[in-house]
Amino acid sequence: MKLSALLAFFLVLCSSTFSPSAFAVSSVDFDIKGVSGDIEDNIDSYLSTIAVPKGNNYTFFESKVRKNITESIQVFGFYTPEITINLTLDDDELLAFINIKLGPRVKLAHVNIQVNGEAGDDPLFVKLLNTKPLISGTNLSHKDYEKLKADITKLALARGYFDGKWQKSEIRVSIKKHLADIDLIFDSKTRYTFGESVLSNQTKSASIISELATFNVGQEFESNLVAEYSLALFNSRYFQSASVAPDLNARKDGKVPIIITVVNHPSNTYEVGVGFLSDVGFRGSLGWKKPWINSRGDSISADIEYSTIQQEFTLNYDIPIEDPITNLAKIQLGFQRKDNKDTYSKLFTFQLQRQFELESKWLRTWFIKFEQEDYTQASQSDSTVMVLPGVSFARTKQRGGVDPYWGNQQLFSFETASKYWGADTDMLKIQSRTKYLRSINRTHFFTSRVDLGAIYVDEIESVPASMRFFAGGSQSIRGYDYETVTPVDDANAYIGGRYLTVGSLEYGYQFAEKWRIGLFADAGTSTNDFSEPISVGIGTGIRWLTPIGPVKLDFAVPVNSDTDTKYTFHLYIGPEL
Repeated sequence: MKLSALLAFFLVLCSSTFSPSAFAVSSVDFDIKGVSGDIEDNIDSYLSTIAVPKGNNYTFFESKVRKNITESIQVFGFYTPEITINLTLDDDELLAFINIKLGPRVKLAHVNIQVNGEAGDDPLFVKLLNTKPLISGTNLSHKDYEKLKADITKLALARGYFDGKWQKSEIRVSIKKHLADIDLIFDSKTRYTFGESVLSNQTKSASIISELATFNVGQEFESNLVAEYSLALFNSRYFQSASVAPDLNARKDGKVPIIITVVNHPSNTYEVGVGFLSDVGFRGSLGWKKPWINSRGDSISADIEYSTIQQEFTLNYDIPIEDPITNLAKIQLGFQRKDNKDTYSKLFTFQLQRQFELESKWLRTWFIKFEQEDYTQASQSDSTVMVLPGVSFARTKQRGGVDPYWGNQQLFSFETASKYWGADTDMLKIQSRTKYLRSINRTHFFTSRVDLGAIYVDEIESVPASMRFFAGGSQSIRGYDYETVTPVDDANAYIGGRYLTVGSLEYGYQFAEKWRIGLFADAGTSTNDFSEPISVGIGTGIRWLTPIGPVKLDFAVPVNSDTDTKYTFHLYIGPEL
């Protein structure tokens, strides 16, 4: 019994010592010579799929390596390569030294590419075939072949050729002659048109959904129109989510129905904001919005803003006309109370607006404002009534979401008052803001801003305090207190100006994933006759990039201030544009 037990133990020990697992390889390192660039990258990709060999049987492993290299090279048209493979074991790592001679490359001889059916006359298909990379006499590339085949299939689906089929798609290679023939024949059959749009869920927004449609029943199908429709629904103020898709399984008689799925916004939404500026103090805001008032899509919203120097309330009622996103009528009621240094004002506003987006993507707004203001500005106290018809143009283009890396923002407004229609004075006010943002490699950011304004009036004292120009503050000239860059009277009290000129340059450097540092210089003036020196402020800031936009902290000093202000700091949240 003891001898049998010893013999069994010896056999187990031998089997574990000399089994294939004793020669197991933990990793493989490939050293490839003779190729470079895309070919080498493709070889690496093919070799990465090969498992580490088990035991000491490397014959199968070597044949697998040779097979994968051959297939990866054939993609580029090399069908007769010379491949030398030497394997060396270094401890538990297998070293594979590979030398490759590509040999002659296969050329294209006969190339037959056809698109039959209605797509044969489709301009986009004609354009695609005119730019095809597969031409007789050029090198064979399986990548180009597969891409062209995929592009034709993709374009067919995008253009509504849903019954299209490949009649023939093959490459025939003569290794002896180093030549290849290609046949790509696609039959698109007929092109489908848009059928009826069907709501997948019950919603009171049916009329709004219909008004936003980017296509009509019977119009030839285009996937980009479907995408634009879905985006228009999503960008409207009515829906949390929206999707538009063709129902291919239900297509018949040359028409494809469209399935629309939307999720309405809640009946009421709220927004809260807080901030602090050294020149204004605490700032808070509360917003309320009811997206749906009736089936027509009317909406109502209210905003309250509070700071230590200014309180404001605004009530908006929006009425969609045709397009509820870009074609609106608005009714606005507002009240503003301001108590800042030499300004005290109470302003009541009633405004009618008509907004419409032009083909150039400018938002044009015709408006008429009725304003009643009681104010004290420096030593002047007055009560005014203004009737101000006018027009504004605004456009914002950007890339990058809440933290854009490229963008433009322009705003131009014109408004006028006359005693002929009930205003207390005759005047014309023109104002503009232009802002540009550019970046290099999303690391170096450059921002410029220009604010210009002019009031054409006989005397600035006849203009209500809320309409006069003041500069200085976080959104104007940093380094100066809020609205302290402005003309003064004999008692050195601020009176406001008829002209505004402010410019800003800023450089930002992103030194970490969520952090950016900035350097800036602001300069400008509010004036009545341009006799005052230009006020200049310089500073630095830090930006913390968050999902709701950058949190910005700026520290600025005035270069040529006549006041006791030594510095200002500004903390605020929001995108650059």
